Amino acid sequence: MSDESLCDRPLTDVAELIKTRKVSAVEVTEATLARIERLGTVCNCYITVTAESALEHAKALDGLLRAGVYMGPLHGIPISLKDNIATANVRTTVGSAIFKDWVPDRNATALDRLIKAGAIMIGKANLYEFAFGAPHPLYGPTCNPWNPTHGCGGSSSGSASAVAAGLCYGSIGTDTGGSIRIPAAFCGVVGVKPTYGRVSRSGVVPQSANLDHVGPITRSVRDAGVILEAMSGADRLDPTTINRPPADFTEHIASGVRALRVGVLAPQPTERIQDEVRDALGTAYRVMGDAGAEVVEVTLPDLTEVRAACWTIMRAEAAEYHRPHLRGRPEELHPAVRTLIEGGEFLPAPEYLHAQRVRSKVTDDVRAALAGVDALLLPALAMAAYPIGQKTVDLGGYEEDVLSAITRYTPLFNLTGLPALVMPCGFSTTGMPISMQVVGNAFAEAMVFRVAHTYESLTDWHLRRPPMVAELASSAEPALR
Repeated sequence: MSDESLCDRPLTDVAELIKTRKVSAVEVTEATLARIERLGTVCNCYITVTAESALEHAKALDGLLRAGVYMGPLHGIPISLKDNIATANVRTTVGSAIFKDWVPDRNATALDRLIKAGAIMIGKANLYEFAFGAPHPLYGPTCNPWNPTHGCGGSSSGSASAVAAGLCYGSIGTDTGGSIRIPAAFCGVVGVKPTYGRVSRSGVVPQSANLDHVGPITRSVRDAGVILEAMSGADRLDPTTINRPPADFTEHIASGVRALRVGVLAPQPTERIQDEVRDALGTAYRVMGDAGAEVVEVTLPDLTEVRAACWTIMRAEAAEYHRPHLRGRPEELHPAVRTLIEGGEFLPAPEYLHAQRVRSKVTDDVRAALAGVDALLLPALAMAAYPIGQKTVDLGGYEEDVLSAITRYTPLFNLTGLPALVMPCGFSTTGMPISMQVVGNAFAEAMVFRVAHTYESLTDWHLRRPPMVAELASSAEPALR
């Protein structure tokens, strides 16, 4: 990595370069903006790029460093935000025509905390409309940097694509049924849905009050821990946040897994998964065993029923929030999003209450199952990324709807609120990333990062870069030696 492009270095490496003044925040920001100029339109991962304010902020941060003030490992680091996260004086479209000109008067709490830690906001990332259903034609779909004809899933698609392409060092997404983890998995990067209540959702346009989470997408596990630490903590503007002592998610990240008990998901009768995904995961589990972990099977509730409960809650709560939009400007909604919201309006109250009872039962069952392990490993997705517009996918000889296929393994941890991280663990024969999910007990993010970092340190999947990025970095960008 001695001659790696600045844009492709891990956040924590660049942080050390800035701290020791080997590079400036302005140089890092300019390099990032230059790559956005080259690749941003190819990936379509940004709705708004805040170049002028980012450079002004970078200059101010360089001035602080010259004066002896260092704000921490995010000092001078360019990040992006999913465009459903409020940014003062910068439009926040929520991926919708209805919000296309909305300019909030204050930042989301998560952004305020990142700025306080020294981060630089470089842009607002593309997403599914209202983080729900499909990308609006006004903004178009985000392309996968590994193959621009393939999608990133949703809804934090722009965030994951931008991180994978080196168009920021980290991005903040939201996750209601997998919307951080799905695009992160398809793009071969790290995505974290923290414990419910760990990160404030104040200033985030809601989809489902009971299921929404805010978390980071990065290129390494340690980078994700640094960003999550800066965002975490109680917030009087979000009563669902939990008042817990500050956590250092990276303090013990390199402690390894020897003597830890790591669970793997026992096969389920309804499970359908691509063979090469199953093979990659099997190899990953063996890596953990060889590293000293005791690997045991863990049985979880049927994930088909779990997904149904999650969708019921999600659609009902989205319909309640979007009622004014459905009544006043329905023609401006993407047809798929409008259909989902309308469907939520007609869900009977007993159906919603039943889904909440399922949630309560599933939460108890999962917590009991995980009580005997330090972390759980399971697939992130049943498949690798698919061509944009494809409706069905072959899963081991079974034809399945794409939406069902990509949302099998993620909703459980929105229902239960448990922390879940996805990370690359292989590649398909078509050259698309395959990912694994690492799950922990409530507020045990530090253990999740420890287990994930151990696997990452023993493999090189996270070091690989999309062909378009590798070609650009080798031919058009200066490298640090």
